[in-house]
Amino acid sequence: MGEWAKPNNFSGAFRLTSSKYADAFLDTGSIKFNTPQSWIDYSKKYGDGRGDGYEGALAFCDSLDVERIAELTQKYESSCILNPNTRPLLKEISGERLFLKDKRSLVLPCFCVYIMKNSLFPCPDSGGKHRVTAEIPASYFRDFSDNSLPEDIGNLPLEDQPALIVISDFDEFKNRLYSALRQLGLEDSEILIGNVSYFDFEAYGYKGWMDFGQKYPKELLVKNIRFAEQSEARVIIKTIKKEVIERLYGAPIELGYMRDIAQVHKGYLHEGMRVEMTVDIYEE
Repeated sequence: MGEWAKPNNFSGAFRLTSSKYADAFLDTGSIKFNTPQSWIDYSKKYGDGRGDGYEGALAFCDSLDVERIAELTQKYESSCILNPNTRPLLKEISGERLFLKDKRSLVLPCFCVYIMKNSLFPCPDSGGKHRVTAEIPASYFRDFSDNSLPEDIGNLPLEDQPALIVISDFDEFKNRLYSALRQLGLEDSEILIGNVSYFDFEAYGYKGWMDFGQKYPKELLVKNIRFAEQSEARVIIKTIKKEVIERLYGAPIELGYMRDIAQVHKGYLHEGMRVEMTVDIYEE
């Protein structure tokens, strides 16, 4: 089997939502931003899946590891003018661990999609056209439906049942997104789009520690490997413009007609989904 030259590149993006919001996306490009804090709160109420209590982790360690806590706090909270990574820290205990988070990052507007990275597909080992397939795992759909049973989903009103938005041209989606956000008063430098990286938080045992060393607000692109099957990319609005943040908090924004670059599949795909695509392989 061959290897992809750019395994993290992706060909399509997906967004799981409800039927009524999927229809609004196709007709007007309606998208709603949420905050990492909202996903933390959701996790506390319903458990991990759609929510994640570890969102925004800069670092963590055992809550009784006084020396490590002092070292990490000094690193991120230092008031030294020569330290550009100074953070207004939130220290949060979860189980036996203490998590360090940046208060600013937790309230930034964010929008997430599932991406079909090249690495999810088997890479052919010869040149020419090939048909390749990959799976979007059942856990992705079940996480975002709070592990509901199919019969429970079927009892919901049709507009509240799950629907999968398939964005076939992500570059054009980004163009329309940037255009809409510029109209709100944002500069391109205030819009961050990146792939999430997944780390095994248990790699060093429950009393171990990890420091992700990210600069604000890229810690929002770090998640526990438990969520790796969500294969996420995020749009993060890193601005201090209160009027823009309040606008994004308040209601969805509209990017325009989307039926030329997106489709919707309605229904609860609780057993997962297979994606096929044709690729041209060029041999050097």
